[in-house]
Amino acid sequence: MTVDNSTTSPPAVHDRAGAAAAQHLIHRPPSRAHYGLDVPSLGEENFTLVGATPVAHPLFNDGPGHFHDLQIATETMREIGEFVGHRYFGVPQDRPGLFYRFTLDLTDLSAWRTDGAPAGPVPMETHIRARPANVVDEVPRGLDFHLQVVIDGRPCATGAAGLVFLMPKLYRRHLEHSRQALRAAPELDDAPDGPLRPADPAETGRYAPENTVISEPTDAARGRISTWLLSREISPVFAGEDGQLSGLHLMEALRQTSLLAAGRAHGLNPARSAIGACQVHFRGQADLDLPLRCVAVAGPLGHDAAGRPSVPVTLTLTQRRRAVAEARTSVVQDY
Repeated sequence: MTVDNSTTSPPAVHDRAGAAAAQHLIHRPPSRAHYGLDVPSLGEENFTLVGATPVAHPLFNDGPGHFHDLQIATETMREIGEFVGHRYFGVPQDRPGLFYRFTLDLTDLSAWRTDGAPAGPVPMETHIRARPANVVDEVPRGLDFHLQVVIDGRPCATGAAGLVFLMPKLYRRHLEHSRQALRAAPELDDAPDGPLRPADPAETGRYAPENTVISEPTDAARGRISTWLLSREISPVFAGEDGQLSGLHLMEALRQTSLLAAGRAHGLNPARSAIGACQVHFRGQADLDLPLRCVAVAGPLGHDAAGRPSVPVTLTLTQRRRAVAEARTSVVQDY
């Protein structure tokens, strides 16, 4: 990612092997005087992330290709959130950032369609507003983000995210406490009864088996399915750090389970479906070495404002019966 503090610099997009095209972050400070001082901000800051949709990403370009992948927007926030705090708000570099909430609503589904266009990047911008939260001694302990996604000049999604920065010792203590808590109560053990079989990639909106991160449901009844996250023999794009599952891994599991639940309960076609809205709250971190269950409950079949079939899905990720994430999504099938 390249950074520009001006308001008129042209975008500069660079490709990285195995990842989405790196994007050009343009800082739009409230005044030129503030920029000249180059001091940490204590108020709202605005940015525009300029780039293009990827064309050869191992995950984002895998699948039916009816839509640009919504995960591009979620990964955008994951990649820049911590950087913005360190670079523009004076958060010390040794304080890692953890997202604890994320919402995204598609406001124009047609802008996300690829419409069978020739393979090639499409201009994509993300306008970001960042505000400090819980400021102590002029250093924020967190940031609140609001974003608007624009594809090929068309505003098509809005969202928000919350990021908290942890003291280094607190972060290490947090990781250790989580691991100890997970292992200290064997009576709460929750694990598959036998070997897991990956879900059919076609039911999860993917083609490549290594991009399928959930198992075939081990329990299903009346719109409720229970599945397990896969952590072996999957694409390295999902690799996490510090023995934890990555945010991309968890978000993709929620997306895949939502499509699977809507398809099984109401027959929505995954190849023509997308997550029209999502609200995710992360309650804790997930240990890579322990089984993680995802339970999804599909609500009644309805229709969105344009008359497209729509299904609400409620999801819970748990590890040893401890909540890792809770989410609500809306699966929408295109015409």
